[in-house]
Amino acid sequence: MKKKITLWAVLCMIMVCLMQITVAAAGNIQITQCIISGGNQVTVVATGAAVPSDDNNYYLFAMKPYQNSIAGRTDYCATAVKADVATFVTTLDYNTPNSKLTSKFVVAVLAGGKFTQVSQEFYITNPEAIATHTAAHPAVRSIKGITADNAAITTLTDLGAQHVSYELAIDRFFAPGAGVPFVYNGKPYSFNMGVVAEYDLIMQHFAMQKVQVTMQLVNYYNAATALTVKPSARVGGKYRHYAFNTDEQLGAESIEALMAFLASRYSNPAVGIVSNWIIGNEVNNNNPWYFSGNYNVTNFTLEYEKAFRMCYNAIKSQNANARVLTCIDQRWTWEDGTANQYGAKKFMDAFNVDVISHGNIDWGVAWHPHPVPLTLATFWNMPASYRSLHLIDHTPNTRMINPTNMEVFTNYMCQPSFLAPNGQVRYIIVSEVLFNSIGTSEQVQAASFAYAYKLAAANPFIKGFIVHRTVDNIYEKNADKIACGLFNCDAAGNVTTPKYIYNVYKYIDTPQSDAYTSFAPAVIGAPSWAALGVK
Repeated sequence: MKKKITLWAVLCMIMVCLMQITVAAAGNIQITQCIISGGNQVTVVATGAAVPSDDNNYYLFAMKPYQNSIAGRTDYCATAVKADVATFVTTLDYNTPNSKLTSKFVVAVLAGGKFTQVSQEFYITNPEAIATHTAAHPAVRSIKGITADNAAITTLTDLGAQHVSYELAIDRFFAPGAGVPFVYNGKPYSFNMGVVAEYDLIMQHFAMQKVQVTMQLVNYYNAATALTVKPSARVGGKYRHYAFNTDEQLGAESIEALMAFLASRYSNPAVGIVSNWIIGNEVNNNNPWYFSGNYNVTNFTLEYEKAFRMCYNAIKSQNANARVLTCIDQRWTWEDGTANQYGAKKFMDAFNVDVISHGNIDWGVAWHPHPVPLTLATFWNMPASYRSLHLIDHTPNTRMINPTNMEVFTNYMCQPSFLAPNGQVRYIIVSEVLFNSIGTSEQVQAASFAYAYKLAAANPFIKGFIVHRTVDNIYEKNADKIACGLFNCDAAGNVTTPKYIYNVYKYIDTPQSDAYTSFAPAVIGAPSWAALGVK
């Protein structure tokens, strides 16, 4: 028995040593650059002390988004002689079955006759180098935006909206029916013709009204289009939106093709330009807004980053000027204990670390600093039960962010570690913020909007302030007790009359602003806008 224990102890020690050697080896080599350096060329640079192996070479492998290991593979795409700085050159093979546009590159050594990964994963960081579109964003005069509703889409011009947001459900494009053909990476795809025609019409409306468009990409679940949903998330009926599928070849390749199709189609002034593509909705809230399955925040963020990178490279390779954004909600450090929900700060920290480790890119943030509680328009005066929780302050660890402390987030994004590759603060928009008129007056709703807008306009890092929504939504009214539109709706959901907020919204960024907002300070409880610290 003693001999068996001793032998087992020795075996355990050997296993630990081997694991330590593997970890040390993986940490020795760091990929520091991965760029498209020519029409069909990718250059990868790796640095670090030489790793022991069977020969004097390093080997470069490309893994598809759905591949997580090089185990058993021998199909390396480039070699380099071992050196403190090793440079690999391989082909991009864009728009062929061997395309490496969205691949994860790793450096390996040949050890014991097998290839072993010795670097972190790294993505191409300049997909815009091959873009055929460089569509300019429509010029805007202010940050004023609105969630567009089909029933009132023609009112955007009268409102003077400069930014609009609109939802695009990726699963709908794979619904059965007559399709629009598209060949990508040598494979034929067919996207539902009716859905494409619907978005073409919407985009033409936006183009005619010369607004900057923010498209919120979400994913619903149904059996007919399940290929778009991450396998671990295929639980129908329980969640609002679902994680994008990067785990399976068919799903990943189909989503990448759709991103390329949409980004190409909507990078044309004649058809319409999407300026901002948001990958998922309030993704720090895995349950229910980007359901992936059961993950801690570290593993969730790694999974989300795969989908974000795949979409980013597919979009930017079509339109060099397109912006690609992640999306968070108002719960900064607050977590209520619900499974698979993470504070936005915790998610942002993890996402930033992952992106920098795997190749820094120009990602931005779409952000929802809603009133707390969501149903209460008077965000400056929370109920006593909420005030007792000390949810809102002006420190980096505030539990929530609402319109009164938006500078907490933008200041956080000014940290050197969060800056974009060009050294500037990343592109930030408030892509959704609502002001409820249920349980209060229309004047209070309008005053709430005016105050929040002025606070946002005073913040130089907020590039868009998109109010949710144009028309009250009957589902939100019945299920959530929220009526946040600029228009009322009837019991059937049809547009009826404009609310008090309509003209406040319309004139707030014009020379007539004072005439339409001067009522608001008294509603808020202040003698003037100056007393509230805004103009």
